[in-house]
Formats: sequence, C-alpha cells, structure tokens
Amino acid sequence: MARELTQNRWNWSQKDRQWIFIESDDNGTILYHYQINPPKEFTELTMKIKILNDKLIACKDSKENSKIFGEMMKISKRMQSMGKTC
Repeated sequence: MARELTQNRWNWSQKDRQWIFIESDDNGTILYHYQINPPKEFTELTMKIKILNDKLIACKDSKENSKIFGEMMKISKRMQSMGKTC
C-alpha cells in the first residue's frame, strides 16, 4: 500500500511516475507542482550519501563509522523533508 503524499515537501509518486510538490495557497486551494526529474537538492544529497557510504565501507574505526553513519542519517532526514526551492 502506497503512503499518502505529504504537503509542503517533494513526494515521489509511483502512480504518476514523477515528483510532486503539494502546497495550499492563502485561500486553502491545493496546488500541485509536477516534475519528472528529481529536485536538485535530492540529487545533491544522494551524492553526499554515496560519498559517505564509500567512506563508511573503507573505514575500520568503529567511532569513525558511527560518526559517518550519523552524518548519513542527518542527510536522510533532510531528504525526507525537502521543501520547494524553485
């Protein structure tokens, strides 16, 4: 079962196969913004996670691993709340 799309953040719609940003205007009217390509911030954060993951794989120190993993979690949380930047 697919989750409901959330207002005021980017959502990936499996059904529509595109990104959707949902917001409401001052009158309460729901506005939908669609785009096929991922938001720029999503792409940038994905690259940061990839770099950190490569470091995590190569790292042997458990304290450093925890630090890197913590950074990855912060980025992941940011990805879950990406706002509209354009």
